[in-house]
Amino acid sequence: MKKNSLCVVAALFGLAHVSVIVAESAQQLAAEQSARPLSAFFGLDNNLPFGANVLCLGAWGEDGMPVVLSHTVNPDSLQAEDFRVVRQSGATNTPMCVTLRPASDVDENRTVLLIGEFGNADDDPPVKVVIVDDVLSDAKNSPQVNFRGSQVSVIPLNAGPEIILAAAVPKDVWSLSGRGTSCPTATKQVVRVTWTGGVSLPNREELGEAQRTLYKVSLTAADGSRSEVSPAALAELGDADNNHFLCLDTTTPATAVVFPAGHLVDPNGDLNTESKVTVRR
Repeated sequence: MKKNSLCVVAALFGLAHVSVIVAESAQQLAAEQSARPLSAFFGLDNNLPFGANVLCLGAWGEDGMPVVLSHTVNPDSLQAEDFRVVRQSGATNTPMCVTLRPASDVDENRTVLLIGEFGNADDDPPVKVVIVDDVLSDAKNSPQVNFRGSQVSVIPLNAGPEIILAAAVPKDVWSLSGRGTSCPTATKQVVRVTWTGGVSLPNREELGEAQRTLYKVSLTAADGSRSEVSPAALAELGDADNNHFLCLDTTTPATAVVFPAGHLVDPNGDLNTESKVTVRR
């Protein structure tokens, strides 16, 4: 009887172990399938400013294309040769360099700026970005994934910027000091919005009070009731990247973000389109 009991226990342990392996494998597969570029934005055509040489020597006058990824990435896995830009004609180009700057604060490293010659907007524009070699996620809060083999269509030069991602930010991240401005100490919750490219006011100034009130955040309480607020403050300003912090003075979970069309411009001077994005948690 004792021997039979031991056999049953061993069998159950084996089944439990297999179940854990299957669950981990399913989690990894789901993560791999979701690993992809969210957007590729043809931001500037032969018009990167002189200051871009700080990011990449020789960048002045080249094309600039920010690519936003679904996961934050390991900077050590990034190489220019990992990316291939396909033009309308079918010709391909490899970037002269890639960088996570200027969006390189803690937990921001998902926007890869491609710099180089990617075709001309008028006669042979870029239409697709393909990741052709290993680009790995940083695997801080989820299984490590590889973006190799994924691709995304290019947003044309004359299209306006939009919010491509909204995500809840842990307090141990938003309470840190970064290159941009910080949320007030009374903040209770922060949502980071990531635009397809950098944005500013049409006069090239940074966002202010008027733009704070244009952001609308949907809140969903535990009982299912919903409300809408503007953030109490905006932060992550002044660092020339494509991220904003929406600083909220409520603990009711944020579930969506809306921003209306026609108020901000990208570096090419194109006005933003309307954005409606669910908050990722």
